[in-house]
Amino acid sequence: MRGVWHELLKHAAVYGRLVRMNVLSQLSYRTNFVTGVVMELAFLLSKLLYAVVAFRAGRDIAGLTPDEMLVFVGTFVTATGFFAGLFMMNLFQLSERLSDGSFDTLMTKPVSLQFLATLWRCDAGLFLVDVAGGAIVTAVGLTRLSGLVELWRILGYVFFLASGTMLAYAIYLFPQSLVFAVRKAGGLASVAVSFWEVNNVPVSVYGRLARVAGTYLVPMFVITSFPSLFVLGRLTGAQMLWGVLAPVAFLMLSRLAWRAGLGRYMREG
Repeated sequence: MRGVWHELLKHAAVYGRLVRMNVLSQLSYRTNFVTGVVMELAFLLSKLLYAVVAFRAGRDIAGLTPDEMLVFVGTFVTATGFFAGLFMMNLFQLSERLSDGSFDTLMTKPVSLQFLATLWRCDAGLFLVDVAGGAIVTAVGLTRLSGLVELWRILGYVFFLASGTMLAYAIYLFPQSLVFAVRKAGGLASVAVSFWEVNNVPVSVYGRLARVAGTYLVPMFVITSFPSLFVLGRLTGAQMLWGVLAPVAFLMLSRLAWRAGLGRYMREG
C-alpha cells in the first residue's frame, strides 16, 4: 500500500512540473497565449447563446427550464475545459510522437509511459477560461433556482464532474490506443474530438435509443449530463450507481486497449 501511495505522489509531483513547463512555454509566446484565450472566450460566448435562446423563448426545452439549461451549459463548458485543456492536445500529438521517435524517448523515463504520453501537454489558458467561465455560469443558474445551493448537492456535483472527467479520459484513450496500429491518425483524432459535441445539449433532448447508447454503450452523457442531473435532483439511483461504476470499468478497458496497442508497437519495432 505504501508503494502505491509513493507512486501516486511521484506522478503527482511529475505532473505538477509538466504543468509548470507547459505554462512557461505558453507564456514565452504571449501573443499566441492571448489569442488562444480570446478564442476560448468566443467559444464560451457561443455556448451561452443556447441559454440566451431559452430565456428569450421563455419556454422549457426537453422538460428543462431556462435556468436549468444554464446549469447544463455551464457544466458542459467546465467539462470541456478539463477535456480540451488537459487531454486533447495529447490525442493529436501521439501519432507525431510515434513518427519522429520522441515516443521511444518517453519509454526510457522512470514513470508510467501511458501517464507521460497522454498527459504531457496541457493548455493552461484554455483550461482556466473554460473551467472558471463554466463554474460561473453554473453558479448563476443554481442561484436562480431556489433550494439547490446546498452543500451535499455541490459535493455530489463535484464528485460526478470528477468522475466524468476520468471517464472522458478513458473514452478518449481508446482512439490513442488505435494509433499504434494506424500510425497516421490525425483523422481519427478529429472524429473523436468532434464526437465530444454530443454533450453540447442535455441527454433528455435525444431519443430513447440515443440516450441508452450514449449512457451505457459509449457513455458520453455521463460526462456532463450526470453532474447537472444530480445537482438538479433528477438523477435516479441506478444512474448514480452507473456514474460511479462507468469510469472504473472504462478506465480498466482503456488500460487493456493501451497495453495491447503498445505491445503491438514494441513487437513491430
